[in-house]
Amino acid sequence: MKKGAFGYLHKKRTVSLVKSCLLVGAVFIIYYAALRHFQTNRNVFSILAAVMALPAGRSVVITVMCLRAKGASERVRDAVAAVKGLSSAASGFDLCLTSYDRTFSLSHASAAGGQVTGLTEDSATDCLLCGQHIEKILAENGISGRRALIFRDPEAYIRELERLVSEQGPCKTGSFNEKAREEKAREEKAREEKAREDRRVMQLLYAVSL
Repeated sequence: MKKGAFGYLHKKRTVSLVKSCLLVGAVFIIYYAALRHFQTNRNVFSILAAVMALPAGRSVVITVMCLRAKGASERVRDAVAAVKGLSSAASGFDLCLTSYDRTFSLSHASAAGGQVTGLTEDSATDCLLCGQHIEKILAENGISGRRALIFRDPEAYIRELERLVSEQGPCKTGSFNEKAREEKAREEKAREEKAREDRRVMQLLYAVSL
């Protein structure tokens, strides 16, 4: 299951838990089996167990973070699906962003309309700090001028999505003379450039998400 799909965090949580159990179990089995056989921990298998403890520990940390993260509810999934014109390439479910001392869970996020808009259903997620964290990530990757607005109210979030989508709107066709064609071509080019940057923003958020 790809990042951004509904239910991704639930799947990630299960896979990560199984992986952690296998890695930790392997470390203990290798170490204690070798200790029992050689009657000392001064053997190559003890070194192997020590080396394996590093990825095992990392996997356990990721598992704990996944268990604490909260994904999108079915209510949010249905509400987002009802927003007409929202690009799936520039929006996604179940993002979990981490900073040095905090974890931010987003049920859904969108990069439409020149801003990053997100919804959290996690009471532990600070909306203001989450927005600032996202803006910092974008700035560090050369994307400036985009603000990040995080909502806690699903209805307010859906209204904002609908507003952003409606503002993007289709290009105006006008009369079919040379000037109108040039204007339409410029509008389409500008829309494509915005859409390309929207997709880049979401790919960046997926890259830093669990």
